[in-house]
Amino acid sequence: MPQKTLKKRVISICNISPTKFGSFEEFIVALTDKLKDNNFEHLIIFRDKPIKIVEDSLLNKGAKIEIIKPSKYNIKNFIEFYRIIKKNQPDIVHFHFYPIYTIVNYLSIISDVRIVYTDHMGGKEAKTKFKKMIRLIYYNVNSKLFSYGINRIICVSKFTKLKYVKDYGIHPKNLCVIYNGINIERFNKRCEVGKIKEKYKVKDEFIITCVGLRKDKGVHYLIKEIPSIIKQIPNIKIILVGEGECRNYLETQVQEYDLKKYVIFTGQISNIEEVFCISSCVVMPTLVEEACPYTALESMAIGVPVIGFDSGGLKEIVIDGQNGYIIPKKSKALVEKIVAIHNKELIDSMGEKCKKRILEKFSLLQCTNKYVELYTKI
Repeated sequence: MPQKTLKKRVISICNISPTKFGSFEEFIVALTDKLKDNNFEHLIIFRDKPIKIVEDSLLNKGAKIEIIKPSKYNIKNFIEFYRIIKKNQPDIVHFHFYPIYTIVNYLSIISDVRIVYTDHMGGKEAKTKFKKMIRLIYYNVNSKLFSYGINRIICVSKFTKLKYVKDYGIHPKNLCVIYNGINIERFNKRCEVGKIKEKYKVKDEFIITCVGLRKDKGVHYLIKEIPSIIKQIPNIKIILVGEGECRNYLETQVQEYDLKKYVIFTGQISNIEEVFCISSCVVMPTLVEEACPYTALESMAIGVPVIGFDSGGLKEIVIDGQNGYIIPKKSKALVEKIVAIHNKELIDSMGEKCKKRILEKFSLLQCTNKYVELYTKI
């Protein structure tokens, strides 16, 4: 009788607590499905129990789930992860949202595993030469101490890869670029626009959407310029999605500028595509260096142009003047480009280019295929 091919195993250790079925959660589900098709078993470790829809979706695809809340002490993480590895005998351990250079990488010395990381995060740019020098020393020292055993670091943009090479002094040989991917089918579904507009109490306004109410997302730049935008486009609505430490401050600013009738705070929502499908444009005045932001990918997948500050990997997604605009980190530039895009023919033209861009380069299928190719190769 022919022998059965032994299944390979991947452990994905994700330092997140899934509280929504967002694009990263969709990625983990799709990756599980792709791994199953390629004779891999998939164990996923979260820091907290995921919401039911995420848990059920993963279990239905054949994944196993465990919960481990990481310690701030890496030696404790080392011991905990060693226990998991010994119990499950994986071929590959893949860390998501974890610091890359720690003692955890020495697991490969005592276990026959390949270690992979994905750097999903952007970061703050070092503003002074001194801070750049300190950062360079820190990462150089840590990479020499703890790089042993890392087989690949997946960077979600060319910007992220360049960051490691240029700013952190990391050798590029173990770095590779795999862009984040979007479930195009989800964002191509026909939305009941009339009902959604009724839900958010909007009609035929020019709708500007901004996601994330944290200071680093820069939404205060948009709020500051709303009076200037209104002078040129009186019929507007600003939809602010999500929560964050700046919400109270932003609500106060809206009151002070007498903008209450123009601004809608949605809070956390489960179906971000609802808001995007009624949006005229999405504004991303982010002040940090974005790696490969899902907000841009999701809005463009629906066909909504993005106006964003020149930040990290954003300009690898948005081609300036074609499917949106990349602008300097100045609030006045926001007004100029929002007014420029206030043209139905231009929005329609950019919208088609947005969809094409996502389809060609940022689909979930492309992303998961490349992950499985990498696992097979190493």
